[in-house]
Amino acid sequence: MKYTNVREIGIGDKVSYNNKVYTVLINYIKDDTDRKGFTPTENWTVLIDDNGDRETVYNHNELTLIQSINFFNPS
Repeated sequence: MKYTNVREIGIGDKVSYNNKVYTVLINYIKDDTDRKGFTPTENWTVLIDDNGDRETVYNHNELTLIQSINFFNPS
């Protein structure tokens, strides 16, 4: 499933990007200030793979959701 909105991307989600599987590490949303006071001027998502390698994605349409992680309502 493709994300339709950058706000759908959750920390810990398993995603596919460029035919590799990653975990969402950070999801920055334009004009949303984080707890440390940082306000990004564009959307971007930081992914991490099982080897600890990181990848930055600026277009959420390039991500395919494999498994959503919901920390607030675990099943």
